[in-house]
This record gives sequence, C-alpha cells and structure tokens, in this order.
Amino acid sequence: MPTASQSRAYWDRLLRPILDAVGDSRSRPCLTGLHGGTTGFALTLLADQAPNKSWLIVTGSDEAAERLYEDLQFFHAMLGLSPEALALFPEWETLPYEATPPHVELIARRMQTLHRLVSMRGARLPVVSASATGDGPSPAHMEQARIVLVTSVPALIQLLLPPSVLSDACLRIRPGETLERATLVSGLLRLGYRQGSAVEIPGEFSVRGGIVDIYSTAYPDPLRVEFLGDTIESVRIFDTTTQKSTTTLTQAWLLPARELIYPADHPAALTPLPPDAEWRGREVYQSLETLLDYFPEMPVLVLDQPEALAKKAKEFQKEVEEAYHRHGGTAEAAYPTPDQLYVPWETILNATRSWPCLAMEPVASLDDSWQPVVTFPSQSPNSVGLAQRGTPFSDTLAILDRLRVAGPALIVARSRGQVDRLLALFGEHDLPAAGWKPQHGISSSKDKPPFYLLQGDLSAGFVSSDGRLAIVTEVELFSNGMRHRPAPKGKTDSFLAP
Repeated sequence: MPTASQSRAYWDRLLRPILDAVGDSRSRPCLTGLHGGTTGFALTLLADQAPNKSWLIVTGSDEAAERLYEDLQFFHAMLGLSPEALALFPEWETLPYEATPPHVELIARRMQTLHRLVSMRGARLPVVSASATGDGPSPAHMEQARIVLVTSVPALIQLLLPPSVLSDACLRIRPGETLERATLVSGLLRLGYRQGSAVEIPGEFSVRGGIVDIYSTAYPDPLRVEFLGDTIESVRIFDTTTQKSTTTLTQAWLLPARELIYPADHPAALTPLPPDAEWRGREVYQSLETLLDYFPEMPVLVLDQPEALAKKAKEFQKEVEEAYHRHGGTAEAAYPTPDQLYVPWETILNATRSWPCLAMEPVASLDDSWQPVVTFPSQSPNSVGLAQRGTPFSDTLAILDRLRVAGPALIVARSRGQVDRLLALFGEHDLPAAGWKPQHGISSSKDKPPFYLLQGDLSAGFVSSDGRLAIVTEVELFSNGMRHRPAPKGKTDSFLAP
C-alpha cells in the first residue's frame, strides 16, 4: 500500500508549476480542464502544499461558494487533512436596501469568519472584565495561522464594519472572572442580542437569577453562564432540547448578532436595532472596509472564472442601484448611496493587483496575460458512460470495473445507511468493495484495488483522463433516477465513515 506522500506524488507534481507561479509576482497562473468536483480537489491539494499561505477564493454566487466550500470539506476529509483552516463568508441573502435584518445564522457565519481574520491580524480581543489576565486557551480555529476562505462576488464587494470595531466589540468570558451581570447584559445588547425567557436561536439570551443563558453566534449550541455573586463560576455548552450541559469551557466568545455596532457611549447602544440597521453603517462609522482589509497579509487570490466574475459583479451592481432608486432614495428611508456601501469590481482588482493570483477555468478561454496554464487531466463521469439516464446498472458496474484497473474508484454516498447498502449491492454482484480510509491513497497500483465507498457531500464526481482516479457520486451511479433521500443531518453526524 502506498504511503500518503507516495499516493499524492503524481498530483503534487502536476500542480507544482501553479504553486511556483503563485509565489512569483510576475506570473498569473491559470488552472484549466476543471469538471465537477475537480476545483475543490485541486485547491485542497494546492492549499495543503502551501501550509503557510492563506487563500481567498471568489465565486460568482453564494450558492457556488457554499458548494465549493462543501467540496473542500469533503476532499479534506477524504485525504485525512484537517479542515480547521476552511471558512465560508456568505452574503446576507436579503435584497439590497430591504428593511429586513439578515438571518442570524448568516450573521453568525460571517462574524465567525471575520473574528478569525481579526485574530490573525494580532489584534487584542478584549475580555468583558478588566480584571482578567492572560490569554488562556483558544478555540481550535483561533490557533490557525492561515485561512482558506470561500466567498462570492456580492459578499466581497459589500463594505463591512471596520476591523477595529469588531475587535473592540467581541467579548470573552471565563470562569473565575469578576463580572457584574448588568455589564454582561449591556454588552450583549450592544452586540444586537435579544433578551427573552429562553434561548432557541443564535442571538438570544435570558437571565434567571444567577444563571445567564446565551446563544452566542460563535457556537452551534448555547452557553450557560453560572454566577456566584459577581464571579463567573462556570461556562458550559448545553443542549436546548434536554437542557443538559454537554461541554465545560475554560473561556467563551460572544460575537455580534447584528452587523451594526454602536459605540458603547452612543445613546442607541442598548436599544433594539431597527430591521434596516445593517444598511446604515456609513452613518455610524467614519469609514467602512472591505473583506480584503481584514487579511493580515496578502493571501493567494483565486478567481473562479474571472470573466464570469466580472459579469456577475456588473449585474449585481445594477441590482443594487435599482434597489436604491426603489427604496433608498425616499425621504422616509434616506439610505446611504450604493457607492457608500459597495465597491466596484475594478476597485477589488486594482487593490489586489500585487497579490498572488490564480484563475480557475473549465476551458482555456482567458487571454495570454494568464501564464503559465496548466490543464488538469479530468473529465466528467458522463464522458466515460456514467451518469447517463437509462443505462443498466450492470453496464455502470462494468465501466467502474474498468476504471479501477489504473487507480482507485470511489463512490460517494450521502448517508451511512446508503454506504452499507452499496457495500451489500457490490457484494451481490461479486465485486470487491470496502469502506474508504485516507491511507488507501489516490495513486495507481499494481494490484487492482476494490471499489471504495465513503460518506460525504460532493457536488459532482470526476474521472482523471489518465485513469488514475475516479470519483462518482451516488446520483451519478444511479443515473436512471434512483436516488437515496438521506435523513436530515444532525450537528454531531460524522462527515466520513470511520
């Protein structure tokens, strides 16, 4: 069995010219020939070869960003790599100038990402109590020296609250600290939290005597803070269904629940924010910043189809301007103009002109300024006879059996139950199959490997044109329309089968 380094040697050599060019300011490399999940696969390998670099990956839409982010998670798990550096920065999903607050779960994801970037900048994130000393342990992502961040054009060109505002507003609490509950409550209100009798969704908190429950936007589950007088006795994560504690923390972060944060001495700092507050940041801060300004140093900028991104930016800017004329220019609303809340795509490109940059394209369609060009040796499953409606399953198995002669053939299922069913199905056809483990490797082998089954979410499979690797999703496997409908995922579901 090849070692992990041996199994990746071919792919690392293939992508080496791209990585060398990324480190040369005179080069603008382009990776072409991308099909299905190959973008996520290639970026996973590239980012792993450059462990000290951060990456900013820009797609055309929020849907494409989330799809690529999930593909990156899948390939990190498949290859046995840590996903801690991965982050997603989604857009608000509300229409421009719409008097509706963004969904709090989107705010939570955005704040978690911005908090990570601020932490990487070396900014000192204050604790609630001035009596606290020392930094203490941090969440796992806080220890990451880099980030692999996926976002979209609309999210990237929208201006944000300044990093210093976020740095000053984020609160940290720890057992043993002295903290008046009134100080904690005022801090939560300033961050846009809502007080109620119980917490059910992020951005809510409740006070019951010496217990303060907080659904912080920093965590998937709420916190229970117990006081003894003015001393924090414990901080624990608890389950909203059972009300039982699941984890004891040595510290906890309280991140914003809204994206407008008034100065602490502002008259409106402790009052509920209006639904359209996010559109009024320019009225509160002297200046707004872009996502680029949050990076402590230049990341590798990855443009997923540059020409399509420029077109998308132009279309979105038109939507913003039309929305402003409908809603923002009225005497009742009087919102800041589009140029005060968004930056043109050309401004983004000019600001990143000195950044290392990589273009991702399905075909070699860019001008000659993009050099060197490396073609990824891949093709869609459809091109080899898979994923075609009406194909008998026996023919599909025959194609897969031929593919695994040169290298591993992996079938991706969305649930553990479907993995088990597929293992049984291959057994019924007298074909060897086994659960995938990262140590199996992604190289060719002298011995014909078994079919490998693994659980995960992958947007689409691909087949390397030299036969070294084939990855097929269950949807592509059952091309006649059969599709397993997975049960809803729980927060603790494992990503890959053990």
